[in-house]
Amino acid sequence: MSNRDNETFDTVRARHQDWHEANKRPRSRSALANARIPELSDAAEKAAGTAVGVGSVLLLFALAIVCIAAARSWFAIDRSGAGLGYSIAAFFLLLASIGGTLAIANHLFKVIPGEAPHHH
Repeated sequence: MSNRDNETFDTVRARHQDWHEANKRPRSRSALANARIPELSDAAEKAAGTAVGVGSVLLLFALAIVCIAAARSWFAIDRSGAGLGYSIAAFFLLLASIGGTLAIANHLFKVIPGEAPHHH
């Protein structure tokens, strides 16, 4: 880089700093500044988390059933490639719904009732 480029860079930086100081941006307000966020009891928090988890598992299971129905209809018209694709998707959706069910059970019966580990 030539000496002239350094001088140009320095003058541009100085002008930008001057402009920035003269045109300060107003601080934006937080969207949560005046929001009233209710405190939830432990039971309500547990119920809300469980409801979200169960809803997610049910959605995954419903999608697996849709994939199974689609696979059957594709196999019925001798389109084995599409039928196989939907069968594989159904398998993984069922696997995800079983994993989600086990995760909910683990969280409800082992994680929440247990003592928090000691942190250093």
